Amino acid sequence: MIDLAHGVAAAFAAQGPLAAGHPGLRPRPGQLQMALAVAQALQAGEHLAVEAGTGVGKTFAYLVPVLLSGRRALLSTATQALQDQLFTRDIPAVSRALGLPVRAALLKGRSNYLCLHRLELARTVGSSAQRDPAIAAGLERVQRWARITRSGDVGELDMLDERSPLRPLITSTRHNCVGASCSQAAQCHVNLARRQAREADWVVINHHLFFSDQVIREAEAVDWLPETGVVVLDEAHQLNDTGIQLLSQSISSDNLHDLVRELAVLGHAWARGLRPWGHLALCLEQACRTLGSLSREAGTQGRSRWTESTPEGLDPGTWLLAVSGLDHALTAVLEAVSATAQGAAELMRLFGRIKELQTTWSLLAPGGPSPQDAASVRWMEWGADRSWRMVRAPLDSAARFTRLVLDAGPGTRSWIFASATLGHDDALSWFTRGLGLADHSTVRTLRVASPFDHGDQAALYVPHDLPEPSDAAHTPQLAVRVAQWAGRLGGRTLVLTTTLRAVARMADALNEQVLQGRCAPMTVLAQGQLSRAALLARFRAAESSRHGAVLVASVSFWEGVDLPGDGLQLLVIDKLPFPSPDDPLTAARSERLEAQGLKAFSDGHLPEAAMALKQGAGRLIRTETDRGVLVIGDRRLLTRSYGHQLLAGLPPMRRLMDDAEMNAALDALVFTRSSTKDHSRS
Repeated sequence: MIDLAHGVAAAFAAQGPLAAGHPGLRPRPGQLQMALAVAQALQAGEHLAVEAGTGVGKTFAYLVPVLLSGRRALLSTATQALQDQLFTRDIPAVSRALGLPVRAALLKGRSNYLCLHRLELARTVGSSAQRDPAIAAGLERVQRWARITRSGDVGELDMLDERSPLRPLITSTRHNCVGASCSQAAQCHVNLARRQAREADWVVINHHLFFSDQVIREAEAVDWLPETGVVVLDEAHQLNDTGIQLLSQSISSDNLHDLVRELAVLGHAWARGLRPWGHLALCLEQACRTLGSLSREAGTQGRSRWTESTPEGLDPGTWLLAVSGLDHALTAVLEAVSATAQGAAELMRLFGRIKELQTTWSLLAPGGPSPQDAASVRWMEWGADRSWRMVRAPLDSAARFTRLVLDAGPGTRSWIFASATLGHDDALSWFTRGLGLADHSTVRTLRVASPFDHGDQAALYVPHDLPEPSDAAHTPQLAVRVAQWAGRLGGRTLVLTTTLRAVARMADALNEQVLQGRCAPMTVLAQGQLSRAALLARFRAAESSRHGAVLVASVSFWEGVDLPGDGLQLLVIDKLPFPSPDDPLTAARSERLEAQGLKAFSDGHLPEAAMALKQGAGRLIRTETDRGVLVIGDRRLLTRSYGHQLLAGLPPMRRLMDDAEMNAALDALVFTRSSTKDHSRS
């Protein structure tokens, strides 16, 4: 593999195959630097974490050396949308340009594939699904699609989003899959996808599936994963949080509602009349709702830390009664299914699932205080519609990930971690510490700056006269300014908030400005009105409308949103994204830092805020020709000692000092946009 670096350099040369296959592609020194670093890691059997700023072209920078190396690879990214993009666009483009065919397979989690057996079961005459006309009609549409789909990926169904009640009826889990005894095993879409993955050179997955397969050891194609010589984890800044989710022990109202549905379907189908399935399901449903209806003290509405026998903010007596009621209902269901499980494989699977739920329940709920474990934390999570979740989570993914990466024999597998945000220092400490990879000699780090000229393309404005972020007047006053700024631009504004509650307050305040005629007419879009994809589509479409739009959104829009061009020219971040100190996970991490002699704020909260702010700010400038203004509506950047540290983590944009300079910058954007259109017409 001595010529790998030469091959990489030749591929990215000005007259090389990539440039020939993509006429608009320009040589980017940072992209070549990253690609050569990946090649070196592959050749040396080492591991590389690389922060590649927006515009570097990190996807091609890792695909090219991996393809030229000829090694089998596992490629993982953060979301299914990015997974699809990698599989359908980026890999074919690199393969064609280099003239090197590669057998790539796309693999998602089991719940993303149609289960023919469960579809047949749900369509059975007399089933609970058939008693709901809307569900029955939906199942018929799924049946028509099932006859023509090749992949069985339910993402092909526009009618089916993550919250659809149809989804659990037509997909399987590892708990309710009947396995080799299934009459549809030969046509199973999950089996087909796994078979293609076993035969492929490259397998494209997402981080959730990666941890499910690698860490939790769910039976998801575990036979081929150890054989890959390269693992590339793109959008790697999400790995620690994703790992925590998958490493956690939890039981939720959603789990029990799923169990209620399974009882209704399977009890009716395989053990009709043998047990009062309807009554058992109703008792479990009611007990589940009783727990979710417990009154809680103010301040414990989201998550309640749970270090003693009762979660914080709850009355011990009512808590014990609710827990006991749910325990009895779950035990009654277990006994009923146990008595009938021998009658069908489906019931046997259901019995195993209930035993697993009860084991988790026993570990989390009825016992006394949480064990003194400095590496984990327990809490109750409260959601809408009386939903709840009990969780015990590790403080980070370090213990498990260290074993995955470093316990393999030297040179047997190279791990490549890539993202636009991995740290604020050359050691990428924020990232490597969270995964337990810091100070290991085989893990190298690299930072590649964005090629964009942010000083010319972007400006930063921090208003000094807004109220403190904790003041109730902050959001209304910021909304007045946003309405005026967006009016000057003709919309083209994205407002990122730190909480979902702030989304509603900001959207309401903006709508009030529009309705009362205090600003130019515009459409106000808010997270929660439509799906993420639909909101972004509406926002893009508004670019060509008469008045334009403002989109207000929270956490899930801080990253993964790509709006290049003139459609987005003003990005407003309402407050500095510090983690909530009252959050159980944040509080436990703070206690651990202090026990280590460190400071919770400067060594924990501040780096987290810096990374989140960097991610959010990255939504503004996406190409070499983009222009825009970033507003951070938090005066603490100017008045607190840590402000300069957060500002230093942002791209080097020119600073706007007052409203007059802000308005001039916005007017210049409008003028440049108009001039460009006039020039293109001529």
